[in-house]
Amino acid sequence: MNDIDLSSLNDKNPIKKYKNNIHKNKNKNKIQTEKIKPQQKLKEFYFETRIFLMLVLFRFINSISIKTFFVPDEYWQSVEVAHNYVFDYGYLTWEWKKKIRSFSYPFLFTLPYMILKYFNLDNTDLLIYFPRIVQVFIAALCDLYTYKLTKKYFGRNAAKWALICSMLSWSNWNILVRTISNSIETSLTVMALYYWPLKKPKNNSVPISDLMIALALAAIACFFRPTNGIIWIFLGITILFQYRKSLKALINIVYGVLIIFVITLIIIIGIDKFYFNEWVISPWNFVKFNIIEKISVFYGYNSWHWYFSVGLPFIGYTFLVFMIPGVIMSKFNILFYLLLWTVGVYSNFVHKEYRFIYPIVPIIFFYSGHCLDLISKYDKKIKSFIWKNIWKSMALLVITNIPLAYYITIVHQRGVMDATIYLRKEIHQHENADGILFLMPCHSTPFYSYIHKNITLDFLTCEPPIGEKNIKSYKSEEDFFYEDPKYFLFNHYSHNIGNTTITYPTDGKYETLLEMPRKNWPNYIVFFNNIYDDIKYIFENSNYKEVKRYYNSDFNTPKRRGNIIIYSNIDSIENN
Repeated sequence: MNDIDLSSLNDKNPIKKYKNNIHKNKNKNKIQTEKIKPQQKLKEFYFETRIFLMLVLFRFINSISIKTFFVPDEYWQSVEVAHNYVFDYGYLTWEWKKKIRSFSYPFLFTLPYMILKYFNLDNTDLLIYFPRIVQVFIAALCDLYTYKLTKKYFGRNAAKWALICSMLSWSNWNILVRTISNSIETSLTVMALYYWPLKKPKNNSVPISDLMIALALAAIACFFRPTNGIIWIFLGITILFQYRKSLKALINIVYGVLIIFVITLIIIIGIDKFYFNEWVISPWNFVKFNIIEKISVFYGYNSWHWYFSVGLPFIGYTFLVFMIPGVIMSKFNILFYLLLWTVGVYSNFVHKEYRFIYPIVPIIFFYSGHCLDLISKYDKKIKSFIWKNIWKSMALLVITNIPLAYYITIVHQRGVMDATIYLRKEIHQHENADGILFLMPCHSTPFYSYIHKNITLDFLTCEPPIGEKNIKSYKSEEDFFYEDPKYFLFNHYSHNIGNTTITYPTDGKYETLLEMPRKNWPNYIVFFNNIYDDIKYIFENSNYKEVKRYYNSDFNTPKRRGNIIIYSNIDSIENN
């Protein structure tokens, strides 16, 4: 016979007491859950910190392994500007004279240069690698927040696959660690997307703290790259539509936008005032010159569909195979619509480069991670390890991305970097060296940020037709040179080279030039092999000799065909 709790019989309302006990147990469990939540958050924080440190190491290896040239902006709009500011010599492109760029991005590299200058380490290889360390941390944050964004909406397993995609991607390996504003723009964008309320909470309240963080990150991205605003116009309209029925929510959103915009604007204008020594709104100048006045047309023109037919398939590559099913199998498609919107708007600009749409790459990994997660779950039904679809998927991504990443970062356009590093060593070895002439397309190499000696470095300029009515008929110094190298050199450089006098062809146009000051020939002359036949007569019977020849690439534009050749007379001068 079971014992009976007699105390319950004395209770006037045993049912009420039973309910009270259940309520107490629920409260107790709730308190325990609340105690666990901070522990879980702390555990997750430590886990993500370990991931971040691993990513920093990964991107550091990525950074020091890159041996190739990507685009001029990697140097001429970042480290060249910072070098000029810290060491008080260098060359600034027309963008800085017209103040269409903000100093905020080059500002990040001034501290590494200042440290090297203070400790007299600026003549070491640290000058080249130290600024890259800054970009390593920025790149690692991009990887980490790709993981965090995917985990937030698809779960940890999908996030794991998204992170693997981010690390395997050839485009991330090539671009993310380079000192180029598109890299930090991408990192800031994915970080802002993580904090942005992409889903409306069930209680209809605005997560104001997260929104403010997202707005701050987005504002900074827009000041680094004003065209990043294309992304936030779409998301801004979306969030206003989501909260259209709540006046209080709309007021909070608009109020937050105004506060962050004003604060960020003050900071950026302050940095630019410090650099330019005058009040400047550089993002407006950027939009004015590149979009309104269409100066960017001078640097190339592409058809309207180029981003869809070439740009997106190139940077998305084989990840698109998994992104598309990931979108189809997901009910959360706002980021896919954002991708389409961004590519669609950029398609209206005549000058196109695939790096301009680089900030949407984490979205590709976001949906690819979701697809790979579903594949891995389906594979649980398959007993044989060999036949699991997830490993086939991984094999596809590895086989297609790693060889391309190797070629792009180790082989393609390597010669210009090898030549610059050689010249850097030569210039510092020979104290009497007076200069270098680059007879190649403008901005083909790094400049003072690598050479790091206050000597004359001359190159063919390609400044755009600012103020010109007929842009199509405008020709830069580079254009004039490639039309007729002999004529250009006769016109611009001394007829005495080294220990001889140049004998030019007797074509009439060489005899009717107006008298003008001509430049002296420097100790080093650098050019692509494609113009060798046009200028080889310059070196005949002179004391200039070929000292180096570097392979550059298998895929070249007409002006960059062949090896890179370096001629010098420094040895004959010093021996005499």
